[in-house]
Amino acid sequence: MPEHEIRLTPMTDEMYHLYLKEYDNDPDLYLPGQRYEHYVYSEERVERYIKRQKDLNRIALAILRDDEIVGEIVIKSIEPHKSATFGIALKNQSYKDQGIGTQAERLLIRYVFDELDIPTLYADTIHSNTRSQHILEKLGFRFIRTDENFRYYRLDRNGGPIR
Repeated sequence: MPEHEIRLTPMTDEMYHLYLKEYDNDPDLYLPGQRYEHYVYSEERVERYIKRQKDLNRIALAILRDDEIVGEIVIKSIEPHKSATFGIALKNQSYKDQGIGTQAERLLIRYVFDELDIPTLYADTIHSNTRSQHILEKLGFRFIRTDENFRYYRLDRNGGPIR
């Protein structure tokens, strides 16, 4: 299988629309008791999502494989020079198990630590998302706690991610 270049770039409004026209919810990521719903693109819905990201001062990055938008990483709960939390989503199931998420998360870690000068990065996953938990642990995140729905992880710059 040929190597693909994975990179992150700021998500523009136009990119969000292109990405979400091909997006589908991941049935593996629903909490117990939640009913799976197929995602249906709506220009108004995407505009509300973009506005929410901006209102919450989140940094949205497109995950590009070669030049195709295949996912997004959002940096949220940003405390400058202290900490941030991130979330990742791939466009649909067909992009899983190709190393895209792992490569994107490595790039994100470097960006947060080196470019944003934030020394602590957090992540969380629902209990059933063992794939994400495995990737976080592989990259050096430490499990710190759990609650009814989520497992929480932490990575410190001085603890060092796998680069």
